[in-house]
Amino acid sequence: MTSSTLLPVPVPQLGLAEDLLTLLRTTTTEPRPDEQLEALALSVAADLPVLLWGEPGIGKTAALTQLAASLDLPLTTVIASVHEPTDFSGLPVVGEDPAVNGVPMAPPQWAVDLVRAGRGLLFLDELSTATPAVQAALLRVVLERRVGALQLPPGVRIVAAANPRASAADGWELSPPLANRFVHLYWVHDREVVVRGLGGVWPRA
Repeated sequence: MTSSTLLPVPVPQLGLAEDLLTLLRTTTTEPRPDEQLEALALSVAADLPVLLWGEPGIGKTAALTQLAASLDLPLTTVIASVHEPTDFSGLPVVGEDPAVNGVPMAPPQWAVDLVRAGRGLLFLDELSTATPAVQAALLRVVLERRVGALQLPPGVRIVAAANPRASAADGWELSPPLANRFVHLYWVHDREVVVRGLGGVWPRA
């Protein structure tokens, strides 16, 4: 019985494939009029909580990541749908004498990190798949910038993203009290921007 061996791939072919992958990973930006990016940048600069509505996979998160980099703001992403209400309202922690000192509401690590940084962009993703209880817990976060007993600093900006209920994974209707706390921007893709972006050049705000 003879055993077959795998033929090695010629090194020049591997080098060519690596060169192509490098070209695909290399991207840059250019100043280009983009009303969506301008509206997002204006809302963030004006310290208005903004909610991006759009179909999955059209670049909401990528646009926000690029905006945070251009504004030199650290980006903190929190997937709202995978958290419990106590992750936003605070987790009760019993101290030595709760009858005298009360029970403090401990904030999560991401909120502590934002306070330490003193500034940043808080990105609440998948908002339309958050349960009603989580949406209720987010009311104080968005309006008062409070997470448990912790007050977020003025340098923190809040942006959220959501998919329409028809295209969301087990989506919920956004509650009116939470919806009223946001500026709503409807995100759509521009074919010219996508084609040029796939060639390596994306617009910047």
